[in-house]
Amino acid sequence: MILLFVVAIRANCQNTNADSIQSTTSTQEHKDQRPLKEQISIGGSTGFWIQPKKTHLEVSVLLAYRFPKILTMGPGYRYIYTRNRVYGKDLNSYGPNAFARAQLTKRIYLWSEWEYLKTEYAVQLANNEITTKTDHVDSFFAGAGYIRKIGRKGRGGLSIQVLYNFLYNREDNTPYYSPLIYRVGYFF
Repeated sequence: MILLFVVAIRANCQNTNADSIQSTTSTQEHKDQRPLKEQISIGGSTGFWIQPKKTHLEVSVLLAYRFPKILTMGPGYRYIYTRNRVYGKDLNSYGPNAFARAQLTKRIYLWSEWEYLKTEYAVQLANNEITTKTDHVDSFFAGAGYIRKIGRKGRGGLSIQVLYNFLYNREDNTPYYSPLIYRVGYFF
């Protein structure tokens, strides 16, 4: 996430036009003149994956602020429904996240995201009774994506991401099947 911030700040601060260099004594501020609807966007993603013992369904929403050049940041919330077919249990994982996206080209971007999920998991007790317990799992994703804007004004679109979870631990009770995940997202 720090790498994305550095890249975005450098891109926002660079100005190759020599005529626009101002003296350090100038206190002139540049205010963003874009309408609010061009600064804020709402989006989300869905996911579905099957493991030998579990089926997962994911829904995520996000609120994004678009900075003037390449950076987009914001909070989100994720819900993952899991059906444990071995124990016959319905399990839930949910929690907040924060993300940053740096647009490299018109269609290619870098993505980083921190997520904190409260997750349920099934356990079998000594007397063969099945119960559920809860745990909290942190995830830090980073990766790249492809975006295709749709519509006349280009505000809506679809995206595909491939992300790596640097905090993935197979021993955790995470709903994710691997440190490498993919997502299909949409925004308005």
